[in-house]
Amino acid sequence: MNNYWEMEFQRQTDQWWTMPHIHKYYNLLKSFAAPVDVISEKEDFSGYPFLIAPAYQLLDNNLVERWTEYVKNGGHLILTCRTGQKDRNAKLWEAPLAAPIHQLAGINSLYYDHLPHSLYGKVDFGDEEYAWNNWADVLTPAAGTDVWAVYADQFYKGAASVIHRRLGKGTVTYIGTDTDDGKLEKEVVRRVYEEAGVPTEDLPYGVVKEWRDGFYIALNYTSDIQEIAIPDEAEILIGSARLEPAGVVVWKEKTNK
Repeated sequence: MNNYWEMEFQRQTDQWWTMPHIHKYYNLLKSFAAPVDVISEKEDFSGYPFLIAPAYQLLDNNLVERWTEYVKNGGHLILTCRTGQKDRNAKLWEAPLAAPIHQLAGINSLYYDHLPHSLYGKVDFGDEEYAWNNWADVLTPAAGTDVWAVYADQFYKGAASVIHRRLGKGTVTYIGTDTDDGKLEKEVVRRVYEEAGVPTEDLPYGVVKEWRDGFYIALNYTSDIQEIAIPDEAEILIGSARLEPAGVVVWKEKTNK
């Protein structure tokens, strides 16, 4: 809550909203049909193969050390813009901006930019171009850090927007750009999952798929009929793969005896 309070108190731009930034990552994970827990930094990270710390502006060296150990032991850590810019007392470090996370994330230096409502910048990621105008951490990567996305215009054209590095058995990805539609963020996180060997789905907004105690459940909160991908060998217990609005389907995978 301290992070939320501090960033809402000092948003830097009227286009920044902390809770929608967090929701953006939650929603994209649910579209993957990925299980999601919302946890405190005090929890044990070791049981989670992926860990996202969205805009975690207030931190200390102890938390950075715990993140580092998590990654070295095989975890995949995703950090987003504004992370580590201030200490626990909401004061800037007497060091380069976000200095405590530089070594972990593979950053040599960074600064940030905003754009007005009427102007959108561009980011190139893969073969696609994405628009942004909320927040941009402009990154200079350290040696050994891969650049996944770059800014395609403005005076920092060609500078890194998204970087990725391997550390021990795991990886760290830093997403420096916040977009309105979240499409860039979604595809970056999808790549993290896929490079870790974890397949993702692409559920439409309003369709939820969960796994609980051996059962799969899909719910349709949209106003349209949705087709749910269910394996042929699965046993459908309630409903059908053709999911009506406000419908639910429950199935389980058959096991070989």
